[in-house]
Amino acid sequence: MGRIEQIRALIIDDPNDAMLRFALGNEYFQKGQFPEAIESLTAALQIDPEYAFVYIQLAQAYEQSGQLDLARQTVGAGRGPAARNGDPNLTRQLDEIAARLPA
Repeated sequence: MGRIEQIRALIIDDPNDAMLRFALGNEYFQKGQFPEAIESLTAALQIDPEYAFVYIQLAQAYEQSGQLDLARQTVGAGRGPAARNGDPNLTRQLDEIAARLPA
């Protein structure tokens, strides 16, 4: 059983675990399966909209899939949770993504 299948099995047992949804989205992202990554990462944010790092991964997934408007929107939506998290690296990463996106 591969990593994706393992995480999906865990999600069946605990469908409201944002970390598992993020982990699944990250696995899909690493494999270049951006639509699946977006679906999982969006589900993570529906469960926990304050999970700041998810916004970074989701914005990158949108960017990689050519959905630049959604990438920009996700960066904007992630700024509040990133600031409230207190980790300046999260805000810096969002700034880096925003700087890469064409106007």
